[in-house]
Parts: sequence; C-alpha cells; structure tokens
Amino acid sequence: MNLDKLFSHQNLINSKISVDKNLSEYKITARKQLTLQVRLSDLANETKCFNYSTEKETKISKQLVLEKYVDCLGHILTLGIDKNYVTLNSITIKPNDYCLSDQFLNLFIDLNDLIISPSIDHYETLLEDFMSLGVSLGFSSDQIEERFFNINYCKIAL
Repeated sequence: MNLDKLFSHQNLINSKISVDKNLSEYKITARKQLTLQVRLSDLANETKCFNYSTEKETKISKQLVLEKYVDCLGHILTLGIDKNYVTLNSITIKPNDYCLSDQFLNLFIDLNDLIISPSIDHYETLLEDFMSLGVSLGFSSDQIEERFFNINYCKIAL
C-alpha cells in the first residue's frame, strides 16, 4: 500500500485540528497514544472478537467496523507524522493466520513498543500489523482508502 497519499491527507486533517496550547508536547503525545489505545479497543469491541461465552449471537455491522478501522488508521498515521516517519513510502499487506483477538493483542504490544522505544521499525510493524488486521476483517486496500478519504474529507469541510 502506498502511504504518501495517506500521510499527506492525514497531515491536512491534522492541520485543521485545534490543539490546546496549554499542553506540553509530552502531554499531547501521551494523549494521542492513549487515544489510539481507546480507539483500538472500540474497534475490537465492535468486532466482538473478544467474546468467549456462548451467549446470544450479536450482529456485527461491517460498515461500522470499517469506519472505526479507518478512524484508527488516521490516529496511527498521525503518530507517524508527529515522529516524522513519513519517509516510510509503502508497506506490504499480508494476510495473518492469527485470530482477531490475537491480532488486537499484538497491536497493543506494537503500540507499547512504539511508546517505550520510538523507532521507524516499531512504527512500521504497527502499521503492517494494523493493515493485516484490515485484511482479516475482510477489507481491501481500495475499500480502506476510499473510506479514509471520504470520512476524513467531511472532517476537513467542518
């Protein structure tokens, strides 16, 4: 997947966000990282992949899962922009043999690795694992990009 357009578009969106000037750079970064953790949890919740009981089956909205997925993507791109990892031009999206719950747990580990030891390698792993999750959720690169540009276009217009 080519990342240049995604980074560029997310950078435009980020330029429209009003950030509290009273916050230090450390606090802003910490809050962005926490936001991603919360959004990843919300996405996992929407997929219901964490259920282990045999209670009633719940209906999953693939459209809502895609929206939450794309929202997380925007937050991941923002972390890369903030750390100047935009030199990462492309990644290879590979299918994953892990179940969804394992993939989400791995994403939390990836994010923790990036927080503890920021590097472009840890960022690339996070991005690759996140894109692999998209494949597991049944989304193509084209679907992800189309939704990313459509959702975020509305945010810019506000």
